Amino acid sequence: MGAVNRIRAALSSAAVALASAASAPLLAAGYDRPLPAFTVLAVTAALAVAVTSAAYRMLRGLGPAAILAGLPVAAVWLVVLASWAPGPVKGPVPGAADAVLHSGARILTTSPRAPVTVDLLAFPVAAIWLAAAIATVLRRDGRVLPALLPGALLLCGATALNPQAAGPGYWSAALVAACAAVLLAAAPRARPDTASAGFTVRVPDLADAGPAPARRRPRPRVGAMVAAVACAVALPGAVAAVGGSGMLDDWPVKAADPRRAAEAPEAPAEERNPLAYLSAWSAEPDVPLLNVSGPKTQLRWAVLSEFTGPTWLPDSTYLLSGATLLPPADMPPKTVRTSVRVSVGRLPGRWVPVPGIPTRVDGLAVEQDQESGTLLSSDGPVAGRKYAATGEVPEWSGSQAAGAVIDSGEQYQRYLRLPPGAPGKLEEIALAAAGDGTAHQRASRLAAYLRASYTFKPGAPGGHGYAELAKLLVAPGRRGGGATSEQFASAFAVLARAAGLPSRVAVGFGPGSGDRERVVRTGDAVAWGEIYFRGLGWVPYDPNPRERTQASPQTGSGKRIEEGDEPSDGPDAQDLGDQGGAGGGGRSGSGSGPEGLLVLPALVLLAFLIGAPLLGAIRSRRLRRGAAPDRIRAAWTELLVATRVAGLPVPASATPVEMVERLARELPRTDPARLRRVGRLVNAVRYGGSVTLEDAAFTVSEVRSVTAALRRSRPLPRRLLWWWDPRAPLWAAQPSRLPR
Repeated sequence: MGAVNRIRAALSSAAVALASAASAPLLAAGYDRPLPAFTVLAVTAALAVAVTSAAYRMLRGLGPAAILAGLPVAAVWLVVLASWAPGPVKGPVPGAADAVLHSGARILTTSPRAPVTVDLLAFPVAAIWLAAAIATVLRRDGRVLPALLPGALLLCGATALNPQAAGPGYWSAALVAACAAVLLAAAPRARPDTASAGFTVRVPDLADAGPAPARRRPRPRVGAMVAAVACAVALPGAVAAVGGSGMLDDWPVKAADPRRAAEAPEAPAEERNPLAYLSAWSAEPDVPLLNVSGPKTQLRWAVLSEFTGPTWLPDSTYLLSGATLLPPADMPPKTVRTSVRVSVGRLPGRWVPVPGIPTRVDGLAVEQDQESGTLLSSDGPVAGRKYAATGEVPEWSGSQAAGAVIDSGEQYQRYLRLPPGAPGKLEEIALAAAGDGTAHQRASRLAAYLRASYTFKPGAPGGHGYAELAKLLVAPGRRGGGATSEQFASAFAVLARAAGLPSRVAVGFGPGSGDRERVVRTGDAVAWGEIYFRGLGWVPYDPNPRERTQASPQTGSGKRIEEGDEPSDGPDAQDLGDQGGAGGGGRSGSGSGPEGLLVLPALVLLAFLIGAPLLGAIRSRRLRRGAAPDRIRAAWTELLVATRVAGLPVPASATPVEMVERLARELPRTDPARLRRVGRLVNAVRYGGSVTLEDAAFTVSEVRSVTAALRRSRPLPRRLLWWWDPRAPLWAAQPSRLPR
């Protein structure tokens, strides 16, 4: 029997170790080298079971003390790991201490392809050690099924931490269920004379004849099998419910990555705008920046997605990553895997040039922004560094994007957002240059407009915000001035957003000069625009003119265009300037005294009460007079103002057809066909179609009817304040800021 008991004990210990390490495949999937990470976690579970079992025997069954007695061995194990895979803090003991303090936070601010270092291993190692130690004590105390609980909970937590890598979760859950069956089968049987927990029942002798003989309770073999089957069925369901998107790929609800909820470290301020280098570099194009060996290909340097008005900013969700990088959500349909070796010279900052969509970087620790595919060096500037980079370089053709549609879902609204302060004619130029047609056709026309209407002027003053674009842009058909890639890429992205196309700016480098060993210089730096298409991802468009002019005497990155500069030669070059400051030089002094402080608010209130309805009446007068196109434009502006006053959330990129569909849903009693006709007439006016006075009368009548219905559908406070909303005259005066 002794040999049988030893075999049972060995099987039970192995089952506890396997159940505690069941989460190891899911946890290891979050590292760039899963096999070493899995080995460390599996060894941790086995070591914890062995150490806790020995401590349990030495302490004669004191379970909590056995758990605590094993912690010094766990600390030594972390020191060994710090020596094998050091983190940011050098030295085994300081590195292990730093890992214990910061491992959890660093995991949440690290890419799911994290490097195998002690600071990113300490938290899962500690979790598996504690789970195995607690399970060992529970099993030795005779609590068989509760001994599975620590491993099961850890498995659910691992699935939630790495939802995109939860494919192995089903097999891990099945492993826990198999361990449950082994533990139940290997549990020791009760002896006839032993009142062991739950197996012997003594029945008192009611006739005072002494205690009755002990009776054994039947061995619950059927119960063990039922429990094992229940574990096999319920545990995978629990794993899937917590986060197993890998097991339920076809479900519409996907598990969220907790790393997205954590506050990731932002890119430093000096790294925010690589566009600032381009103007100065174009004036001095022969300065070497880096050496590249491998196939000739363009290198992506940075992507800028957020436009503030004065400048473009990159995304800030940069997570520490290992050598293997995460792919974007949408991979282009056709790519070529390209590998290059880069030796960086005088390239400033921490941005890492890579070919196409990066998939692996060796020789350089990086932080990755998965959405844009850009990389930052995680340990200082890239100057003087050497690394190898592999990426998927898209091969684009016009046929791929010809029938593609843009995606304007909620997650892409930020790529359509234009901040307040846009030049007055920006939208008119965007719509005129883009024209009608598919999204690809409109984006191609915008790029062609910029290439044909302007010249590339090396050393032109830097800056790419509203002020610089107002000086540069001219109406289609006119001849503009000169600028650099900095301004043309920004102009393309801003015009695309004004035309309802989700856009961003990308900065990179050409292949350089040479054959296999090439030198990339400052003159190879270039910026371009990108448009997002559903199913294709980000498609690049080149807005840079081929025609060049002489270098400007004014150079230097980041220099803004002053009021006296004339970068554009066209007669309408200054027509896009900000009109807000005109005539604002003087102020009346009538309200400067103490009496004015009392009278001025009353005058303002009186002017508002009288002026708001008066301005509304003046706007309504435009609906009755003028040419048919003017009356339709005025009626459409009134409808847009009414939707804003009514508080209807309409996105800025909405087209007339989308607007009328939104109104039809909001006002079910209106005739959808009449609303659609209004949308068609507005589109006809916008794109130069022919309309009649009868069309104008119909549009005015329908707009008035819809406006009245909107007002009736609003709550009482909004109806009472409808004619006195102070924002309505401002919206009507600036129709370019209204939804289109």
